[in-house]
Amino acid sequence: MVRPVNFTEKIPISHHLIELKDRFIVVAIVVAFFFGLCFYFIDFLLLWLEDPLPKQFMELTFITPTEPFFTSMKVAFMGSLFISMPVILYHIWGFISPGLKVKEKKVTSMFVGFGTFFFVLGGVFCYFLVLPLGLKFLLTYGTNWWKMQVTIGFYFSFVVKLILAFAFAFQTPLLMVLLTKFGVVNTVKMRMYRKWAFLGTFGVAAVLTPPDIITQCLLAVPLYGLYEFGVVVSMFFEDPKNRQRVRDEMDDKAAAKQAAKEAAQQAAAGKKTTTKKVIRKVVRKVKKA
Repeated sequence: MVRPVNFTEKIPISHHLIELKDRFIVVAIVVAFFFGLCFYFIDFLLLWLEDPLPKQFMELTFITPTEPFFTSMKVAFMGSLFISMPVILYHIWGFISPGLKVKEKKVTSMFVGFGTFFFVLGGVFCYFLVLPLGLKFLLTYGTNWWKMQVTIGFYFSFVVKLILAFAFAFQTPLLMVLLTKFGVVNTVKMRMYRKWAFLGTFGVAAVLTPPDIITQCLLAVPLYGLYEFGVVVSMFFEDPKNRQRVRDEMDDKAAAKQAAKEAAQQAAAGKKTTTKKVIRKVVRKVKKA
């Protein structure tokens, strides 16, 4: 049983470790329970994951004796993680919430609900839009020259990893709101570094998706849209004083940079003037001589 901790309560580091262990055990039990449930209904789960396949590739094959069993285990485990995500997010929030103030707790309390919502939204978006488009292109490309044989191990690993990648990527707005509320980042710089965020979404997509440009773009484009959505939502949770302070600091830096540039230009102009005067004096001396 996990004992709650108050904000003002002083406890040793060993208690935090014990609490972390207890929460991990609870999460592990929940994941194990849903793993057994998913493995029991594995036929339904496998058929559901096969549905986005183009009709001509519906007959999946396997090439090793152990492939069907370990594929079913992998799919059941990934399914249990997906179903257990509300519990996982709740215990993450429960572990960090004692160190937060009352106002911070009110903000982070949405972590579980909205985190679950965006997690499911990412998985649904991938299943109903990305998978049909991606599989149609990837599996039909090259069939004019070669015969495609899809094995169950590669297919289900591809589908499950892609769904989980989209589910986790859709947590971006929530993380942006939390970091903005706690003053770690601010919306002013978020807007300023848009181009870097755009490049970063493609970098994240390249890591989370298989090495093909189609699925990378299908993740990067909505991920950047979520970034822009996160910037807009973060403005409602950001402290206006903090936002104004950042703007003032940026204005001061811009003014200092402009002043330094003008000073350098004036110094350069002064050097040119001095050089011209010296040249004139030398010319005059030569003429007198």
